[in-house]
Amino acid sequence: MSFVVSLALTLLLEGTLALLWGFRRRDLLLFTLANVLTNPLALLLHLLFRGWVVVAAVELAAIVTEGLLFARLSEGIRGPWLFSVFANAFSFSLGLVIDKII
Repeated sequence: MSFVVSLALTLLLEGTLALLWGFRRRDLLLFTLANVLTNPLALLLHLLFRGWVVVAAVELAAIVTEGLLFARLSEGIRGPWLFSVFANAFSFSLGLVIDKII
């Protein structure tokens, strides 16, 4: 999957969850910036290194990075850590399904 497609799908899937979670203007910008930082690097590492240990480590790093950003910089995200875990698990799972279909 290309970097642009991966980021676009992530922003679409997780962005929908962010809106449902109650994210507002500044927090949506924070969400976008967090994903622009983590998604391309995560995809690059997935492409360079195969195996579930690496995948788990990369996804955990993305969850922690985004969770820290949300917890420290948001204006009112309820449950920033829970959102980070849920959103990343959701988009990763759907990404696997989409990858199998394409």
